[in-house]
Amino acid sequence: MKRRTLLQWAAAVAAVLPFERIRLLAQPRELTPQAIDLLREIAPTVLPSALGAGRISAMVDQFAVWTRGYREGVPLAHGYGHPRLVRSGPTPVPAYLAQLAALESDARAAGGRWAALDAERRRSILDAAFTKAGVRALPPRPTGQHVVADLMAFYFRSSEANDDCYNALINREECRPIQITTMRPEPKPGRG
Repeated sequence: MKRRTLLQWAAAVAAVLPFERIRLLAQPRELTPQAIDLLREIAPTVLPSALGAGRISAMVDQFAVWTRGYREGVPLAHGYGHPRLVRSGPTPVPAYLAQLAALESDARAAGGRWAALDAERRRSILDAAFTKAGVRALPPRPTGQHVVADLMAFYFRSSEANDDCYNALINREECRPIQITTMRPEPKPGRG
């Protein structure tokens, strides 16, 4: 084989390789332990204090599991009146990591770690971050616009939050027989 033929063949192979796909595979696919720790520090600022530290930490863990299990290109429910099927976009994890790093940097610039800042300063930092990301309302589900808004949507749009709000086992996201829907839900255990 001549050297010129070999070079032409190598150039042709390189032209058809899916380098974009390789680059996408090289991106982080899950939150780092440091990012999860920072999210645990931020969560009490945006989630109800009535949950308590244990449940807030558990909610952050569930959110991290959700990010780990995120799949791209999955068909999403389109609902009535929407003829086009929308698919899930690329993983939001790289954006989440950048947003958490920015929040940590803003906290350091304001005087220390996130937990050391007063509540008003933390809210101010989050307000600026939401404005920068274009977050105007709580999304219907995590959308990748901003990690903290997505954590809030993950909780506030959940069946668990619905049950907490009404202090009853409504289990909104579970399939139930029709007969149950006509009965008053049982109170949540331990909250009478």
